[in-house]
Amino acid sequence: MNDTVGDDATLQLRVATYLKKVTGLEVEVGALRRFPAGFSWRTYLVPVRGLPGGADALRELILRLGPDYGLFAPYSAMPEWLAMKSLEDSAVPVPQAYWADDDAGILGAPFLFCERIDGAAVVPWVPAGTPPLDEGYRRMLGEQFIDSLAALHRVPWQARPIAEMGHGITAENAARINVEFWEKQIGRWAMRPYPAAEWAVRWLKDHCPVAPHVAIVHGDYRTGNFLEVDGHITAILDWELVHLGDPHEDLGWASLPMYMGGSKHICRLAEPDWFYERYSQKAGFAVSMKSVQYYRAFSLLKLAATHMAAARCFEEGRFNDMRMPAMGSQIGTCLRQFEKTVEAYV
Repeated sequence: MNDTVGDDATLQLRVATYLKKVTGLEVEVGALRRFPAGFSWRTYLVPVRGLPGGADALRELILRLGPDYGLFAPYSAMPEWLAMKSLEDSAVPVPQAYWADDDAGILGAPFLFCERIDGAAVVPWVPAGTPPLDEGYRRMLGEQFIDSLAALHRVPWQARPIAEMGHGITAENAARINVEFWEKQIGRWAMRPYPAAEWAVRWLKDHCPVAPHVAIVHGDYRTGNFLEVDGHITAILDWELVHLGDPHEDLGWASLPMYMGGSKHICRLAEPDWFYERYSQKAGFAVSMKSVQYYRAFSLLKLAATHMAAARCFEEGRFNDMRMPAMGSQIGTCLRQFEKTVEAYV
């Protein structure tokens, strides 16, 4: 594994040097604590003294690093940073983003600093037989989950930092641009031909819907990617796949069966009819179930591509995590589910 970040002590020194430079202050950086979850970006808790707001006050920052051995390497921190900066004064709960840079010479990899938010994640994958979520808790979280997504898709992004990602994207071509992007990723990651994936790409290109409007799309909106405290969502996280496109894409992704946790609820939180009805009311447009079905199929191809990336990452020795080959074994399953999904497309 080629790790240009170095050990935690080296990274701590690099972080201190960087923060002193960007703030102009004599900050003190304590020992970094790495969060164990994930195999894409590396996430650290960074305790800092001396930042604005009180020289003696301890502040805890979150540092996200995109190492060159990660699942989706090479990384850019800028889409995530642009998204979070664009949402700071919106109804979407996001951590405040501070600094980001794609220059690997600074910390050893592209990086993003943001504030730490309290909360725990509700996981979508639970063992068979796990009791359903408490009804009141589920409905409370479900409302916020839906409303935050609708608020995201209402954000007038054209006047915000993320607008620099929107060159040439229209309601008419958003779907095709997205399919072509993931077609390129499959070309990078696949270690052998996948005729079913090639057919899936052709089908998606032939059935591209027109978006109701171009919106900020999270790209991985589901349980597991938000924090909550006592039934209140405190932050939407993991914006690494953010882009501009059709808001139906997030609806299709969230409604995938693997995020239902054995329940009949979208992301273990919302009955489908209620999910789409409330979202439509909050987002201000009528959901096209045909477009949702299209993006559900698209999401399965995206999952297959992600599994291809995991398999290649493991085979090339970039990340020796046994979850990687396990993901690779699911490529065929995703492509078979794609076929079944498009059979129901009318």
